[in-house]
Amino acid sequence: MNVGIIGCGLIGNKRALSLSSKDKLISVCDIDKKKAKTLARKTGSIFQENYKDLINNNEIEVIIISTPNYMIKEIALNALKNGKHVLSEKPLGKNYIESSEIEECAIKNNRMIYTGFNHRFHPSIIKAQKIISNGDIGKVIHIHGNYGHGGRPGMENEWRSFKKYSGGGELLDQGVHLIDLSILFQGDPEKVYGVTNNLVWDIEVEDSSSFILFNKDNTHSLLSVGWVYWKNKFEMTIYGDLGYISLIGLGGSYGPEKLIFGKRNIKGGKPDIRKFYFNNKDLSWKKEWKYFKSLIKKQSFTKNGHKVNVIVDAIYRSSKQGCEIRL
Repeated sequence: MNVGIIGCGLIGNKRALSLSSKDKLISVCDIDKKKAKTLARKTGSIFQENYKDLINNNEIEVIIISTPNYMIKEIALNALKNGKHVLSEKPLGKNYIESSEIEECAIKNNRMIYTGFNHRFHPSIIKAQKIISNGDIGKVIHIHGNYGHGGRPGMENEWRSFKKYSGGGELLDQGVHLIDLSILFQGDPEKVYGVTNNLVWDIEVEDSSSFILFNKDNTHSLLSVGWVYWKNKFEMTIYGDLGYISLIGLGGSYGPEKLIFGKRNIKGGKPDIRKFYFNNKDLSWKKEWKYFKSLIKKQSFTKNGHKVNVIVDAIYRSSKQGCEIRL
């Protein structure tokens, strides 16, 4: 496929390098011209200063958006109206209202909109899916997860710390990944209860959040995110009535990626435990790109970004009102 990338930072570069040999990166764009020109040289593509010029290029079939949250809606709508399929980084806009507008535009123009939740394509997550689908931990009854980092000097001055640019704080930043994984392993929740806090950072948006996603049959996920962990951290444990799976690390600064599978001892006592380590090259971006192209080929429309943003909005309302919110 012929591709254009808008946003040439860390993620834009990862997306560019994830394209297959059958794809062609035509042009790139970024408000930081240095970043865009560097990526253009690296990939043999064209640098364009105005993203609309890139979108209006009839040769381009897919637009990848890897910009700050406040830019996503405008770019996505322009791309979809111009007949482009869109892969947008999470979150899909600043809130569920924006994501709804984007989805409606995609449907109207018969184009694909997909939100990049790259964690689904990590090897430990894929392994966990196989274990669950095989019935090895039985029915999933509870998920417990933590995700976050400790911020960085000057973060209070970054765009993420201002609501008009970000739409929200850590819940909308990394919390969306935990919500998406909960949906993957346990299905869509029926109601939520949550709190958002400013525990350390003196900023407009939350630096931490804890929330419960309630599914049918009283199964649920208890999840927490924070810019207050003082180190990069990712942990998620999926409990079934026959065993459990613990996912630890994401590679890189989040530590080695591993999976611990515990098979319940029906007679009581210590479970049978197996450990899996994943130290190979990160292929998750390539796998997600392949998945995105398969959606286009099958014309299989997904509402993944909007679905998560609806849940995020419900958590914000729950925190403000101090009660459960039914979805």
